[in-house]
Amino acid sequence: MNEIIAAQAPIFHAGSHRVSKYSEWKKTRLAEMILQMRAQRVKPVERYPVRVDISIYVKDRRHDPDNIIGGAQKFVFDALKDGGIIRNDGWSELVLPDHTLGGRWLFVDPHPRVVVTLVEDA
Repeated sequence: MNEIIAAQAPIFHAGSHRVSKYSEWKKTRLAEMILQMRAQRVKPVERYPVRVDISIYVKDRRHDPDNIIGGAQKFVFDALKDGGIIRNDGWSELVLPDHTLGGRWLFVDPHPRVVVTLVEDA
């Protein structure tokens, strides 16, 4: 999350268009996530609400857990929506992940990654 906040500083492109580093960074990350979903042939959700379980694997404990989950969850929901997997990321479509289970959603592993599981009719 700290990286997201730091990226809010504006950068300038030709033609004096102001674009934030965050905007460019987010666009790139979302495109990467959507490509991964397509490569894995993730099908659009048909039955709502859908539960979205997110497991995050980090290589060390250098970042605060709340910063990790806050940023990751936002990007996962946006990528699912922008990639056409869910129709919207609103209250009626999603059953939000439960992050109060003793940290079972955040793991330390030498291979960082985010694993998303969709459970329909949750």
